[in-house]
Amino acid sequence: MKLPVQVKAFIEDCGYSNVKEEVLYQAANLVNLKPAAGKCLVSLVSEINRIKNGFFLGQASCVQQLKKNTRPFLFIHGGKDHFVPTKMVYQNYAATTAPKKLWIAPLAGHAMSLPMYYTEYQRQVDAFLAKYID
Repeated sequence: MKLPVQVKAFIEDCGYSNVKEEVLYQAANLVNLKPAAGKCLVSLVSEINRIKNGFFLGQASCVQQLKKNTRPFLFIHGGKDHFVPTKMVYQNYAATTAPKKLWIAPLAGHAMSLPMYYTEYQRQVDAFLAKYID
């Protein structure tokens, strides 16, 4: 993507690595589908999405986009996130070669890093922005 010059850096909190893997994870985690049933369901949903929106779920990949990134990136994730598995932040982090920082909030669940670690969260964000924003 061509980004405006005003975009100096990114901060991402609890992001998934790709849509297909997140939906597969949720099929098993939330709906308790067996892996084979989950794959069938995700394939069907992916085909419906392709018809409606023009792309398969596996094509919606943060990892693939992050490989193109050239701007500083702060990745934040809860260490106990069971909605978007913590392993996904490591995939995202590894994908970008731009300046980057990773902060895991050890006991935080999904989207709980800020309320559980407010002071440290603010410190991480402020230090990151101070380094990369004029």
